[in-house]
Amino acid sequence: MIPSPQGFAWPSAGWVLSRVLRCSRCIGRPVSWQPRIWADLYPGIPVTWLAMEPPCPAGSHRICFDAMPYLFTCPHCGSKTRVDDRYSGQVGECFSCGSPIQIPDFANSEVDDANSASVDGKRPVGVIIAAGVVLTLLVCLIFAVVRFGGSSVTRLTEMRLRNASIKNLEAIAGALNAYAADHGTYPPAILRDDAGRPLHSWRVLILPYLGEQETYDLFDLSKPWDDEINLQASYETPGVYQHPSDLRRSRGQSGYYLLTGPGTLFPTSGPLSPTNISDDPSKTILVISGAPPLSTSLGAWAEPVDLDFSKMRGVINGTVGVEPGGWLDDGVTMATVDGRGHFLPNTLSPKTFAALATANGKEPLADDTLD
Repeated sequence: MIPSPQGFAWPSAGWVLSRVLRCSRCIGRPVSWQPRIWADLYPGIPVTWLAMEPPCPAGSHRICFDAMPYLFTCPHCGSKTRVDDRYSGQVGECFSCGSPIQIPDFANSEVDDANSASVDGKRPVGVIIAAGVVLTLLVCLIFAVVRFGGSSVTRLTEMRLRNASIKNLEAIAGALNAYAADHGTYPPAILRDDAGRPLHSWRVLILPYLGEQETYDLFDLSKPWDDEINLQASYETPGVYQHPSDLRRSRGQSGYYLLTGPGTLFPTSGPLSPTNISDDPSKTILVISGAPPLSTSLGAWAEPVDLDFSKMRGVINGTVGVEPGGWLDDGVTMATVDGRGHFLPNTLSPKTFAALATANGKEPLADDTLD
């Protein structure tokens, strides 16, 4: 019998033991030779006293339970015991359930835990750095949007309005040329009665060529444009006459006008025919966008008024109601005799504008004037 503390008798070998540890002095023995710890069965015995089931050749050994640095849990029954690091990675039987077990490699576990702790310790720093980079990028993006985004949006809006205006002008130019094909000349800028009194604008006369026959039929051409029946007929403005930049469409104003006066397609003597033009039709203005002339009373689209070329200095977006423009900040849209729409920038010289406005001036113009 293995010696025991005073007043304590060891139980028989068949008793179920509470913990199983390898004896530090039996490290080279087969795995089945394992020390049995009786401390849990006999509370009176100190935990530092351990017994070894025979045939341990070393006899009774004293093992300090508290000195075992690692706590091992059986994966089968959940029983726990402390194990010295010298037994890392070895196999044996659970002291409680007898199932085969393998002691983990505690040395490598310590290295893994240390590495994990090191990574965990560094992770907050990495997260902070990443967050800082993301924040910096967001600040730069916001700055770029504020600095350049506003101007980009403005340019895109102007391009959209410009293209929409050119589309209207090309439709109007097509209607004017269709009228000329049927009547031999362009429509008169002002339809007058026998007494010379102004009645209607050319915009009313070409309505059938714009697909506005029903609106045209509402007019009484024998009466002036501001007669009650004609005011009712012109209450709704055809979309093609509305400039896309005009936010006051309820007023029924036109955004497109002819250039009238000496040298133009619409002199005071009467409109010309496309065959009467000696200048290049692709470089001769037929219709142009503009604000209602200053001489108008209402600026209604059916009112027989246009832009007087003789009063112009040729400055685009100059005096509103006198010079061409007034809708787009950077220039003006127009259509030439050949039916194509163009954009004239504010930087266009007055001399070049005058050459474009005349029909038979024979002024030399570069091929890329309207590119």
